Amino acid sequence: MEKTRIISFSNQSPSDLKLLKQFVDFHWSHYQNDPQYIPLLDYEYLGSKLLGMVGYFEPRNFFFEHGESQQFLAMQGDRIVGRCNAMIDKNYNSHWKEKLGFFGNFECIQDDSVAKALFAAAEGWVRSKGMTAIRGPQSFPMNEATPGFLIEGFQSRPVIYYHYNKPYYQDLAKAAGYQVKKNVLSWEISVQQNSIQENLDRLSKKIIERYDVKLETWGERPLKVRKKEMFEIYNDAWNDNFGFVPFTEKEFNKILDDMQLVMNKKLFVFVYVKGEPAAFFGGVPNIFENMVPKPGSKRNELIRAVKMILKNSKIKGFRIGYLGVKKKFRHMGLDGVMLWKQSQVSKALGFEYSDMGWVLEDNKPTVRLIERCGALPSKKYAIFEKSLI
Repeated sequence: MEKTRIISFSNQSPSDLKLLKQFVDFHWSHYQNDPQYIPLLDYEYLGSKLLGMVGYFEPRNFFFEHGESQQFLAMQGDRIVGRCNAMIDKNYNSHWKEKLGFFGNFECIQDDSVAKALFAAAEGWVRSKGMTAIRGPQSFPMNEATPGFLIEGFQSRPVIYYHYNKPYYQDLAKAAGYQVKKNVLSWEISVQQNSIQENLDRLSKKIIERYDVKLETWGERPLKVRKKEMFEIYNDAWNDNFGFVPFTEKEFNKILDDMQLVMNKKLFVFVYVKGEPAAFFGGVPNIFENMVPKPGSKRNELIRAVKMILKNSKIKGFRIGYLGVKKKFRHMGLDGVMLWKQSQVSKALGFEYSDMGWVLEDNKPTVRLIERCGALPSKKYAIFEKSLI
């Protein structure tokens, strides 16, 4: 067996950019015969001035104002056999009072020795920065990218913000000494044939009357106001949740600006209690429906990007990807009210299915609410961690 060597590089120089392109190219060959894998646009990694997209790895990415990363390619001869990166987020460690590093963008052939070499490279780099543990997989921006390896639901529908990976990845992680830290769940529900309305109709109306609740959709207030409301609600609502890092305002606004290209504003519900912004609940069309590479055709990312934007109105499903309820308004049933309202809107818009996901397995109240609505399990992710001391 040919010996594995690791190439380590950053994102600062022209030679780094050449290696980053190889880093991105690897997943195209690695998954070329797998219909479940929908690759992100190359521009999302490397950026595009034409489309106004800032790539994850570009030095101008806001992440690098408080974080750093190092990339690794596993080579056997001239052949790439794996990749991953390691990163440290100073804001995360300050918020949680930890010394935790992360690994992400992990892809590897089915070979324990290659995987161990990649993990060892990531571990060595974060250890050299004073970290005492490493967790992953986790990509940046941390609050937007779904963490973990997919461990169940490999035949489920590809959905925006969820990554797909080879079924053996969890075994590679365990063989390298990693243990499961948390499991994360998602479900799918039929929009046109579900019991949300029946289950929540009477209760939602009582809550609205009791607490003087007002519901709005995105377009009823200016973008500047929406950004401010969402930023305040999100950071308050998620502050104590596992793995959360408080957004900087620049990061949050950049995400919302990018989302304007693909969002359906009617899928966002905002809640006010006695006139005060209390919660929001947002769905994003599943643009993965329009991003499937055409088999046998030349790779053309510009065509995929144009299809993603122009065919938005033909998308059949959406993912509930944004949710926040301020702490002072919890235990009032506002999450059920928002689910009830969005169900009405999505049905009227003609959507066929909805993904309800990224719920921690131990979040029992939310799990019970989703299951009562008749949703069926679709995906399960495991977040892995390893001590470095």
